[in-house]
Formats: sequence, C-alpha cells, structure tokens
Amino acid sequence: MTLELFCASGSLCSQKVKLVLAEKNLEWKSRLINLLAFENLQPSYMRLNPRGVVPTLIHNGQVITDSVMIIRYLDEQFPHPRLIPTEPMLREKMDGWIYLQNQFPMRELMYGNYQGIEGIVLRRSVQIKEKLIPKLMQANPDLKEQYTSKLKDIKHWNCTIQNANEIANLNTRIVPMLEILETQLSKTNWLCGASYSLVDTIWTAVLNRLNELKFGYLWENNTRPALSLYFNQLRARPSFITAIQDDKMPLPMLLAGLGRVFLGI
Repeated sequence: MTLELFCASGSLCSQKVKLVLAEKNLEWKSRLINLLAFENLQPSYMRLNPRGVVPTLIHNGQVITDSVMIIRYLDEQFPHPRLIPTEPMLREKMDGWIYLQNQFPMRELMYGNYQGIEGIVLRRSVQIKEKLIPKLMQANPDLKEQYTSKLKDIKHWNCTIQNANEIANLNTRIVPMLEILETQLSKTNWLCGASYSLVDTIWTAVLNRLNELKFGYLWENNTRPALSLYFNQLRARPSFITAIQDDKMPLPMLLAGLGRVFLGI
C-alpha cells in the first residue's frame, strides 16, 4: 500500500498533510516539486493536478489534489489514531474551524508580508508565472482550460500582493480570527474539545506561518494566553519537528529556483 506525496518545501498546504502523515506514523514517498523553478506549472504536473498546486497525494493509483480532501482521506483510510471526531456535533465544529481557515487568504498574506530577499524572490516568482503561463498554454493546447484558469488566478494573486493597501487590509483580518481561536481555547485544550483532531493539524501550520511572518506578538506576552499555550502545545508534538521544523528546501533545488527567478535559467 503505497502513499506518494507531491509536495514542496515550505508549502503551507504540504505541511498540513505532512503533519497528518506524521501523527499517524505513516510511511510515504516524497516527490518534491520546486515551486521556484515552476515545476508545478509543467504539463506533466498540470495533467496530474489541474490547478497546478501542491500537495497531490497518490494512493494505490487514486489521485487526491486538495489538502483538506487529502487529510480527510488519510484519516478515513488510516484511522489509527483517529483524528476526525466520531460525535456529529464535534465533526460539525471541526468543519467550522476548517472553513474559518480556508476562507482566509493565507497565500496573499504570506507573499505580501515576507520581507527582505525572501519577499523579493516570492513576489518576483509570481510575476514570472504570469509571463510563463501563456507560453506553456501555446505549447500545450490540450491544457488550455487548465492554464487559462491558472493564469486568471495568478493575475489576481499578483495584483493583490503588489498593492500595499490590500495587504494592510488583509493584516487587519488576523486579529478577529485569533480572537475566535482564543475564545474557544480558553474553554478547551484543543479546538474540538478534549482531544487533538484533524483541525489542530491545520492550525499548527497556519499559526506557525503567522509566527514566521512576525505576527506571533499577537498572542505572546499574555496577549492571548490560551492561544499562546495552544501554540506551544502544537510545537511540542513530534509531528511538528518532522513536518515543519525539518521542512527545508535542499540546497540544489534552492539554487536552481533562484537561478530561474533571477537569471531565467
């Protein structure tokens, strides 16, 4: 029974899936996609994942392409330990927490807020994608529909992250979201009650990314004590080390990506 994950180093959605794989102690094969080298836009990958995003899971020939669908699938196929609550009320609550995270534009938030060379590289990569896709579309007419959809998405993405006011408005939405978390976590240890669940894996990746983006002050120093305790609990789990802390892009891939972004090679 083979699990094969097409993923990318530093990818938020890839980390969500890796956390679940780690929590379940599952063996899997990694197929690293270099986003900086635009491997996710190549025809072979677009045929596998029509949205051209990571991650993609292949299990015994079945292809699953959305991170939330992937983690739900993993819990159904490998229910030890079970991460989806059995009680209908808790499952409904879990779905609500997943929706809250999904409706928040983390991609635009990340690319708009990263500073220094990292921010320059990421924002330039989006600009290059916008120029690259029409060429790929012309060379692969059978993928016209997929590339057209991808180009529309990237144009919106690029427009947003180049607009300082848009990013500032996005940033103002962080505190209300954290307040909802704080309210729940002041009552329960985990988001769905007394037990760690699938939604906690999702928020592990999201809160860690917010922390990387220097928004950790919003819960540190007793600002939101329940959320601070929760984040520390998440980072103390062994899955955090394997799925996030050790999630570094191999140097050859990084150099290849930087070459594409800055030199076009």
